[in-house]
Amino acid sequence: MPCIHSLPATSLSGIVSRTPLRAHGRSDRRRFCGLSATATPDIANGADVDIVAPKKVSMVSLGCPKNTVDGEVMLGDLFRSGFEIVDDHEDADAIVVNTCSFVEEAKTESLEAIMQAAQLKADGKAQRVIVTGCLAQRYSEDLAEQLPEADMVMGFQNYSTLPRHLRGMLGLSPEVDPDTYSQQSRTQVCCT
Repeated sequence: MPCIHSLPATSLSGIVSRTPLRAHGRSDRRRFCGLSATATPDIANGADVDIVAPKKVSMVSLGCPKNTVDGEVMLGDLFRSGFEIVDDHEDADAIVVNTCSFVEEAKTESLEAIMQAAQLKADGKAQRVIVTGCLAQRYSEDLAEQLPEADMVMGFQNYSTLPRHLRGMLGLSPEVDPDTYSQQSRTQVCCT
């Protein structure tokens, strides 16, 4: 397995943020609203209900078009699993940093984005930081060991398990009621 020492000589925890986190997507695709993290209550039959606000997820997507597509797929899976997708990282319960490691500058930018997300977590604005993408795939063991700021480092082959793992990490039931989210099985994303 490649060693993390091929990353810039700066200590991982000592990287200073120089650029703001970029939201995944565009403002005209802002939010998917109205989801609940629990099954739809039977209000018509007088059921006693506790409505739970949906957990919110944002994404920083760095790198190539493949990363953008992978990010869109992950966001769709998270949406179908009851998460609200938000652009503002300060509003998110979890921030997914979809990294790139193609060249040294991309590695540096990815590490900076992880540290910025970790700072939001330290400030109490986010609960979890998830690292995905090329950097996570290539350096997963080293990142998991050397970046305690990241709650999960996930390679490509595990993307389909992200919603279940994140639900568990945020204190939700790992499984989603299929009837509740059956209408959300397809989300169309378009670009202009």
